[in-house]
Amino acid sequence: MRSSITIGIGVLLMALVLEAVLQCLPVSSGLRLEQSSASMPLSRYLPRQEYVYSHGWALSNARRGVTNGQGFANSAEFKADAAVLVLGDSFVESLMLDYPDTLQGELDRMLGGAVVSAASSGNGLADTLEMLRHYAPRLHPRNVVVLIDSGNLNNLLLPAPRSHSQFVAGPDGVRTVHVDYAESKLKRWLAHSALVRYTYYNLKLPDWISSLRREAPAPGGGDAAPAARDQMLAYYFAQLKAVPGAADRQVVFVVDGERNTLYEPKKGKPSWHGDDRQVFMAQARQHGHIVVDMQPVFEEHWRQRAERLDFLPMDGHWNKVAHGLAAQHVLPVLLPARQP
Repeated sequence: MRSSITIGIGVLLMALVLEAVLQCLPVSSGLRLEQSSASMPLSRYLPRQEYVYSHGWALSNARRGVTNGQGFANSAEFKADAAVLVLGDSFVESLMLDYPDTLQGELDRMLGGAVVSAASSGNGLADTLEMLRHYAPRLHPRNVVVLIDSGNLNNLLLPAPRSHSQFVAGPDGVRTVHVDYAESKLKRWLAHSALVRYTYYNLKLPDWISSLRREAPAPGGGDAAPAARDQMLAYYFAQLKAVPGAADRQVVFVVDGERNTLYEPKKGKPSWHGDDRQVFMAQARQHGHIVVDMQPVFEEHWRQRAERLDFLPMDGHWNKVAHGLAAQHVLPVLLPARQP
């Protein structure tokens, strides 16, 4: 009993020491989410929220920022008649970059303003649809740029996490369903601990545990996956056109390339599944949207400069090189801003 008490006290003291040390270091703060529901199905953070970002156990690439008045990171304040509205997930959110180095930041500089972005980590196609439904009637954007990465298609048939939306296929067709979110008091209390945040956000312990306990693929996989995917994509593109003002608005899809095999053609594991990438681009073009395919752009840049486009192997998100290349290829296809 005495040994157990001694060990317990030692563990507690060590935890207190670690807590004190980590409180002085740029441990990821995480971002508190705004409450969401079917009546407001948007994944966004609390407005004017200061945050700290760092990656991995070594707290690399540490950065600080603050969300805008609408609860989005790396975005200018929203205003009506925006020239460009950029939608997406963590690739657009880009907590690992400063605003001028992001796609939206580059476009904002090139166009002299009027560029805003609405993006949140974990967003899927259903989330970008809900974002457009909500903000298009309010901002009247001339151009909507949607960044598509492999996760948008890989997770298309999977249940959405809390605060996000998903497509659900049923007897009457496909519909959009939102998973409500309300912040728990326990989570808010635990977030005060730098040790807890370091374990959760930097070491990603929950993700590691989930990978060890990963079960069989969710229903809808295998031979049924392409049919379900195509059904949901058809619904997605049809709903984009149903958003008010579609006739006066252009949608540009920026589609990520296959970077893993670009660096290591023989050893790299593809991030895109099967023909997902080709099918998405083909359907987008069939529905009259513009597609900026980053694969040939990345291939040419890699051939000429052998310069990486992301933070791999630790982090697969785009770096400022990739964002800059995307902005250069998006700019020529944008519709001009409306005349006052």
